[in-house]
Amino acid sequence: MHKKTVVDFKELGQRLIFENPLIELSAKSAKDVKPILQEVENYQMQGYYVIGYVSYEAAQAFDEKFSVKTRSLSGEYLAYFTVHQEVKKEPFLCQSQKNIQLPKSWQSSTTKGEYEKAIARIKEKIRQGNTYQVNYTLQLSSLLEEDAFTLYNHLVIAQEAAYNCYIEHDDFAILSVSPELFFKKKGNRLITRPMKGTITRGYSTKEDLENKIWLANDSKNRAENMMIVDLLRNDMGRISEIGSVKVTKLCEVEQYSTVWQMTSTIESQLQSDKSLLDIFSALFPCGSITGAPKIATMAIINQLEKQPRGVYCGTIGICLPNGDAIFNVGIRTIQKLGNQAIYGAGGGITWGSACDDEYKEACDKAAVLYRNQPDFDILTTARVSHKQVVDLDEHIKRLKESARYFAYPFSKEDFLAKLSKQLEELDDADYRLRILVKQTGAIQFQLAELRDLPENYLKAELVHRSESIDSPFTYFKTTYRPHLQSLSGEFIFISNKGYLQETTIGNLILEIDGKWYTPPVDVGILDGICRQKLIKEGRVFEAYLTKDDLKKASHIYACNSVRGVYEITLNK
Repeated sequence: MHKKTVVDFKELGQRLIFENPLIELSAKSAKDVKPILQEVENYQMQGYYVIGYVSYEAAQAFDEKFSVKTRSLSGEYLAYFTVHQEVKKEPFLCQSQKNIQLPKSWQSSTTKGEYEKAIARIKEKIRQGNTYQVNYTLQLSSLLEEDAFTLYNHLVIAQEAAYNCYIEHDDFAILSVSPELFFKKKGNRLITRPMKGTITRGYSTKEDLENKIWLANDSKNRAENMMIVDLLRNDMGRISEIGSVKVTKLCEVEQYSTVWQMTSTIESQLQSDKSLLDIFSALFPCGSITGAPKIATMAIINQLEKQPRGVYCGTIGICLPNGDAIFNVGIRTIQKLGNQAIYGAGGGITWGSACDDEYKEACDKAAVLYRNQPDFDILTTARVSHKQVVDLDEHIKRLKESARYFAYPFSKEDFLAKLSKQLEELDDADYRLRILVKQTGAIQFQLAELRDLPENYLKAELVHRSESIDSPFTYFKTTYRPHLQSLSGEFIFISNKGYLQETTIGNLILEIDGKWYTPPVDVGILDGICRQKLIKEGRVFEAYLTKDDLKKASHIYACNSVRGVYEITLNK
């Protein structure tokens, strides 16, 4: 029995919650899938909302030549929809869920050795001319102790995807945080947005931008994307007006929490007599999760993959009372059966694919399952003098870069308006101003009159920093700074590779032979605003520094945007 359905499709503008359906429509065999889709459209035409999914193994309902597993996942329908007259509307979630217990370990149904053999077999099929690209996937499973809807809400925030949907039934739950549109029908317009091409996010602004640019220009990923674009153009041409199929955006790169993805957009004018069933018959399953050509490639997938895919690589969507419809591609999707969670991840394999790179890509796509991102605010700390924020433009730039990286809302205009009101109330004294941007976009100011630094911040101790620098929290200033939590006073941090990094509240500068040197960002430091200015002015030079350099230094300094440059000493 149906319990709850929640649709979080960004283009709908708000969260839609559905309970107490008028009727449930389900198909457990391929012969029942087409009649179910006809019923879906009939109810839609009567003015109802209809929401549900079609699993990957339902493909044979649309073409007997499509090879899929003859069994489905335990307890799962090939197609399942609910019909609703009423909908509850709420704002989208914009704040993380606290105290989420993510599944502790995920077991892959495919070993690394088996994966390597499968890639070799795919390349042999490509060499023989049987396929151009195969979307080969892994299946991960884990025990799920957390409440399914609580976990879904966490994933909605963590993944920042556009096509999220939750379906809860007595027998199963579907937690889909898909970034990919399968198709949108708006009037007689048909839109698809295949997603193919991936690279992991960088940890710093520089590395992140480099990764984005690399993906945008990488010939392998562009070729993968364009193969699927051609496949979908052909599929859409079967049901569209002649000459109306157009590629409106090609190989655009989009930001997600753990990866950059390459997408393209294809639009057409539907033939006037085409139904929802006709759209599915022409397009399903989406070419981005099969490869090309579709029939031959699905046969290869069926030979190589051990388990049925289920809703993963199928589609989940909503039919609206006005006749429009939106369906996602069922990627980044957990299927809960009993207390077991199943999650699929994979990628397009071509002749130019490197096995290790493809395996890493699959792991990157699954990273949202492992990363329990802490609750934090974006932060910058500034000096206020005579009612003016010193280096205001640089602080705004820092906030904007951090907000872009973490996908926090930030409006420069709103920020300046609120800051102006805050500054009006001050006298001409000097102040320390902490500026925090919340996950919701709310801005908080914390003001304190600027006083002399306490003595324990002028005498530093050396401390080894054992945690990995491979985290965005190393390079972006936020309230999440775990290595500082148990420390009081000034410390100079040393990385696990032996390089000097930064101090507790500033960047480190050593004066050696009359010149000033500071560690480069890639040793794992914040690129402070004062540091940036000193380098730009030619007063400070970047260099890899070690404990031996501390002995050579005639002076040791720290610098930050509140205090400027000030001298510290090293406790012996």
